[in-house]
Amino acid sequence: MQANPQVIDWYSNKAYQCPQCRHDTLAEPSRWEVYTCCNCSTRFARFPRLQRLLRHVGVTCEFCTERHPVLVDGEPFGYLRRRHSGVGAYAEHRFEAWLYDTDELPDHRDGVRYRDTRPSRAEAMAELAWWRSMFGSVEDDLSPVLAVVADEEFYKYGPDATREQQDGFLDGTLEVYGVGTLRAYAPPHPRRGQFYADTASFTWSLIAPSGLEGIYTSAAPKSLAAHAPQL
Repeated sequence: MQANPQVIDWYSNKAYQCPQCRHDTLAEPSRWEVYTCCNCSTRFARFPRLQRLLRHVGVTCEFCTERHPVLVDGEPFGYLRRRHSGVGAYAEHRFEAWLYDTDELPDHRDGVRYRDTRPSRAEAMAELAWWRSMFGSVEDDLSPVLAVVADEEFYKYGPDATREQQDGFLDGTLEVYGVGTLRAYAPPHPRRGQFYADTASFTWSLIAPSGLEGIYTSAAPKSLAAHAPQL
């Protein structure tokens, strides 16, 4: 039995892409490392024959490892991170919710605390909303809050996107968002008191200025006021 799965040569024209499925894997690949594509599990390197001598770094996809800060009313509260699990056809992405740690040991584990993993970005934000309600400035405030989340499919160039909107995507002034309401589970639900994403209220693929992802407990940004559901 072969000790290591096959390692193939990277895509020389675009080294940041998987040579098998062309999935964007990392920004600046090193010639002396072996990478694993999170989309199809292909392992690749610049010098495949040296795989036993090279450093194996595993999945390095920026979408999977990059932190996405979540603000509450404009103030830093936590962040989300995509989590990859499975390989090939069985691969899936979930979303981890992390809190910035405000306890007595701020340097512990990089000053953050892992809370939970959820199947959607909105539900991961609901996890942060619950912790904010339980231990924030207003304890046990379970009134509905507004959430703005990035499109989980990263499908920016939909069929209805105009040329001006596409230019906005490229220069970073526009992004794709879902706007909806996070509500509390009502008794006798076993998770009563916790927030959940009211998926029926979310308006997906809403084009709005970038940098608005977060939770709003008072009023939505003016640029989203016309699209926000009634609380």
